[in-house]
Parts: sequence; structure tokens; C-alpha cells
Amino acid sequence: MRASTFRVLFVPSLIAACQCGPSVQTCRTTDDCGSGQICVQGQCRGGVAMTGGGAATDGGAGGQAGGAGGGTAGGDATGGGGMGMTLDVVAVEVEPKNVTIVTTPGNPASRTFTASLKLRDGSTVTTGLVPTWSTAARQYGDLNSVTGEFQATGVQGGVTTVTATLVVPGSTMTMSGSTSVTVQIARSFSTPNFPPAGVNRFSTLMPFDPQQSANLVYPLDRAVMPQNVFAADLQWLNGAPGDLFRVTLSKPNVEILAFLEHTGSFTNSFLVEQAAWRSFAQTNPDADGVITVDRWVAATQTAYRSNEVKVRFARAALSGSVYYWAVNEGRVYRIDDGTNQRVNFMPNPPPVPGPDDPTRMDSCVGCHTVSPSGRYMAGRLGGGDNFGTVFDLTTNLSGNPPPSLFPTNQRKWWFSSWNPTEDRLVVTTGPSPTGLSLINAMTGAVVPAQGSGLPSNNVTHPAWSPDGTAIACVSSVADWGVDYTDGTLSLIPVTGPDTFGPMQNILSGTSASIPNRGALRAPSYPVWTPDSQRLVFAQGTSARSSMQPAKLYVMRRDGTDVRELVNANGGLELSFEPRMSPFDSGGYYWLAFLSRRDYGNAAAGTRGANREQIWVTAIKKNPMPGEDPSEVGYWLPGQSPQSRNISAYWAARACRPTGQSCSVNSECCTNECRPPVGGGASVCSPPPSNMCRVEGQTCSTTSDCCAQLTCSNNVCTGGIN
Repeated sequence: MRASTFRVLFVPSLIAACQCGPSVQTCRTTDDCGSGQICVQGQCRGGVAMTGGGAATDGGAGGQAGGAGGGTAGGDATGGGGMGMTLDVVAVEVEPKNVTIVTTPGNPASRTFTASLKLRDGSTVTTGLVPTWSTAARQYGDLNSVTGEFQATGVQGGVTTVTATLVVPGSTMTMSGSTSVTVQIARSFSTPNFPPAGVNRFSTLMPFDPQQSANLVYPLDRAVMPQNVFAADLQWLNGAPGDLFRVTLSKPNVEILAFLEHTGSFTNSFLVEQAAWRSFAQTNPDADGVITVDRWVAATQTAYRSNEVKVRFARAALSGSVYYWAVNEGRVYRIDDGTNQRVNFMPNPPPVPGPDDPTRMDSCVGCHTVSPSGRYMAGRLGGGDNFGTVFDLTTNLSGNPPPSLFPTNQRKWWFSSWNPTEDRLVVTTGPSPTGLSLINAMTGAVVPAQGSGLPSNNVTHPAWSPDGTAIACVSSVADWGVDYTDGTLSLIPVTGPDTFGPMQNILSGTSASIPNRGALRAPSYPVWTPDSQRLVFAQGTSARSSMQPAKLYVMRRDGTDVRELVNANGGLELSFEPRMSPFDSGGYYWLAFLSRRDYGNAAAGTRGANREQIWVTAIKKNPMPGEDPSEVGYWLPGQSPQSRNISAYWAARACRPTGQSCSVNSECCTNECRPPVGGGASVCSPPPSNMCRVEGQTCSTTSDCCAQLTCSNNVCTGGIN
């Protein structure tokens, strides 16, 4: 049987013996015909059988009916008892063909499809067909499997197919046909006072001129971001009152336009509408997003072309929260994933004695660290005596003072790091001497370190590996553990509960294996990748970030294969204090770090301020030999550009269960983020019944998992005995 064509045999029902010959009833639709018949070319026909390409396969009902009058099984059923009619079915056709649906971000738009049988003679059969509808890519829209209505969600643009699958009436033969659907996202926005004729002023553009063009400076060209990052605040350098700007964000299936007018208070910036940014980020994820800002100069009545900034969005979502310290405010703030708001979750830190006057109480938190699960935060309090305690982040910490796990005047430390089980902290004590100690994280009690113990002098910046097997640190520090200018990266093996092996030096700060080291002699703040296989560290003339030069590097845990993170550093020696996200996503590790580089312009950003801000870079998990594994970074939305921001610790956040708000699929336990039925903001939704979650995938309930699996701790696993 040829796959491309089928023969459908229509044979009238057996006639009564008293009739003189066959009688064919005329019709307009199948409703005009009797039971078991369909309307074909204006005549009621019944008893359908399938053959392929004219070759006999099975006479079926037609052959049997013909057989009553001497017919034979096959494609051309004839016989004295009835008359037959053979039609070749060429294909299932879906209409309309090659549809483009244009919608705005977050606003659904729909199109309904129909199916028909195309016959070799050019005619079609549309009645009596009951197709089942499906789509190849559900991220672009929902398809009603019964009615054939495709509803683009308005979240993501792209190209997919709509397929109709049907059983040919009167047979068991299944046939399918498809058509393409292109979802195009478009949004145009203008400020209230933008002149209606202003759009036409960009019809002719002069070439890019750094002095006359807007000169877009943020985002950075070639930056890589996760898909759920909050919208960027686009910033450019040049503009004057009366100037007009055309902002364009484009990919193959999305275009966002904004027309802006410069007023006296205008900051040469534009915060992209969140729904539009989401569509820009998630549409065509493998294509570069292109951002331009064209400028019409009022003084010369001339429009200038923009420089072109390209950004890319990894197939990744960064879950969790970032806890960072605003130095000039003495407060730790939290920024939740996908937002641009900082949360003052602890407005009144516990007071402790000040550094010079014991009767004066300081109320601030610094040198904090967050436990692997994101539940606990260890914080060094005050500005002098360095008392420390632990806070439970799942409790209300807005009281004055907030509750802590143990008294704030019980233990002192500078820096701290959590073990994987969150019951121990390794802390830097001192100064004079500056060493490491082990404490019970729940009680603050000192725990005796067994085995070789922990080094008690000239050691700082501890970092416990996620797999629990080692503590990275900086040894041979020549000062009090904060302002040192020399050091060696070292590992302390963890050989058992509260038991440690001898410290091993793995990379000297003066090693020739550190590429482009120059005068940078002091390694600082080693941090582990989530798989415990690599360490990222800063290398500077000093361990402090406020004034001295430094760059970021990555190496294997044994100190080999040291690589400069060139793209992250941006050709500058202004990067410090790396902090790794606890998750890898989209083929990358994700790293927060401090940098005094310019963020945007002076009015909306930090240009010229030399002020520490938090940036994020993606680091390839499997780089090529000798390749710089880092990508160009982005500024972490939500922090204040007016404050010095340091110590950005990532905290884990579990996948979101069904019903919670979301922006991308990977945030959800079911991997399904979509608007609910009837529209509205996207929420985590159950997977389709034909897309159950397999073992190892995330879930909300057991019903999300395939048969014989159970949803346990938001992961589909084998049956529980």
C-alpha cells in the first residue's frame, strides 16, 4: 500500500428485494442521509472500505456488500446486488494554511482550524469527519483537541504545527494532515506626550555617531541572561530636552517598540514593560535579541541610528533569592527571583556593643552567609567586636529585635560557611591570630575539630564544598584576614563527622599558572561550583573590594586548569567576591560577583561612581580546552544603584507547585507555566495527560507522574515499599 494515497470505496446499502434497481439519494450534507451513510459529491453513500494506491487490501464492507451479488473483495466492488464508487484519498488537508497569528504580550489571540479529505479528482469530503487536534509545541499556545481552536497565549512567539488526525468514516484507517502556525508577538508603546507625527521622524537615519546617537550602554553587548530575569532598564548616554527616541527590541518572532520623549527630568533610560520583556526573552531562545535606541535630535531636526546591542537568553531559569549587604545602610536585603524589588526582611538587626565604646550599641548585619537549603542565615553583627548568630529565614524577622537561634553575645566570628547538612559552621575567628573554628550552627557552641583539626592561624575565607568533602580557604595571609595582600588557596579534607585531614596548598597567589596575573598576588573568597568540581576565586592586590584592583578566575579543585573569566571581567580589574548559585541551569553555572565597573549612565546607573554593584555571569559547565568559560554579565535587578552592595549570597528555592505564579516552565514542578483557562497571569499548571512526568522529573502531586511512580519531595520516583 503506498503511503501517500488511499482508496476509499463507497457502496450503497443493500436494497430491498422488491426494488428494480439501485436508488441513490441526493444530499447537501451527511445529515440528509440515512444511518451509516455520508454525503459524497451530492449523493448519500455508505459502507466505506480502504485500499492503498488502487491495490486490493481488504474489500471490507464494500466487498462483502458486492459479494451478495457476485462481487469480489477489492477496490472496485461491483455486483448485481449493488453498485459501488471508488475515490482515491490523497491527503488530509487542514485549513486555513500557513497561518500567522499576531498578538500583543500577555494577550491571547485565537484561530480555529478545520479538516477535510482531499480526493484525487480534486474534490473534498468535509462531512462525517471527526478529527483529533494536536500541536507540536505547546509553549506557543493551547489547542482544543475537539474543536481545533488554537489560542496563542501571547507569551512566546515562534513557529509550530497544528495537526488533524482522523479515522476515515466507515473504516479503521487513520490519516493525518498538518499546517504551520506562526505566532508573532508585537507591542508598540509611547509616552503620553509623544507627538503623533514623531514616529515619522525616524524614517531616515544618519549613521551611528557616538556623540550624536543615543549610544546605548546597558545592557552590555553579548550579555547572557536567564529567561526569567526581570526586565532590563535600558540606558544610554546622549539626550537633551525635546529629543525623541525609538526603542526597538527584536527577534525573528517578536518586536517591541517604544517611542519616548526627553523631558527635563528624563534619565536617558527605559524600563521595559515586564510582559513585553518576558516575550522578548522567551521567544526564539536560540536567536540573539537585538536592542537599539534611535535618537531624533531636536536641536538639529536630525535622526541618528543606534549602536546595536545583542543579548542572548539561555534556556535557563534562576530560582531562589539573593541576600546581599548594603554597606552604607548596614542592612541585608533579599531579592527574589524574577523581581526587581529588594525586601527589607530584617529592618532592626540585633544591637551589639560598638567597636570603641562598649556602651554604644551598633545595629547592623555584615559578612553573612546563607545555608544550602536557604533556611538559615549566619550573620556577623555590629562593626567592631564581630558577634555572630544564626537566623531562621522561614520565621518573621521584622521584630525589634528579631529572633535568633542563640544569643547575640555568645560567639564571635568574621566569615562563615555552612556544611551540607546545615548543623555546622566553619568560621574565621580573630584577629591575632586569624584562624578557623567549628561551631554548632543551632546552638553556637564550639565543636572540637577532630583528626588534624582546623588551622588556627593565618587562614581565612572558608568555603565548605557542596558534597561535604573539603573546605576551601585562603592560607598564608599576612594580615588579619580582611586586608591581606598575599595568600595561597588551600583545601582542608573533611574525613568524617567533625573530622579533618591536614591542609593542602593547591595554588599560590604568585603562581605563574595564573594567566595574566600581573601584580595581583592575593587570592580571596574561593567559592565552589554546585558539583564541587571547580573553584572560582578573586585575585587582587588586596582582598578588599572597595579600592584595589582584582579579577575573577576559575580552576579545578586540585588547583590545575586555571582560567581567567575574561568576559565576566570585561577587560577590567574591578571584579571581586564571587558567590555561586546553588543550581546549574541551561548548561551553565551562574555566579554573582561584585564589580565597580560602570552600570549604565550617571543619571539612572552608576557611571563614574566607582561603586560596588552586584553582577551575574554565566559560566559554561563544559568549556573547550583553553576557552574562556564565562559570558558577558548583567546587573542584578532590584539592588539600589545608590548604595555599595556586597556579599550576594544565593539561597535555594524549591520548584513551584501547581497554582503558584511563574514566568518560565522551569520554575514549575510540572515544567508547565501558562495562563489559566480564561486568561490571566501565568501559573504553574498540571502537565497534559499525555505528557506525564518520568522518573527523576519534578512534580507537584503523584497525578503528575507516569504510572507506577510517586511524587516525593517534588520528584517523580519509583513506588514506595
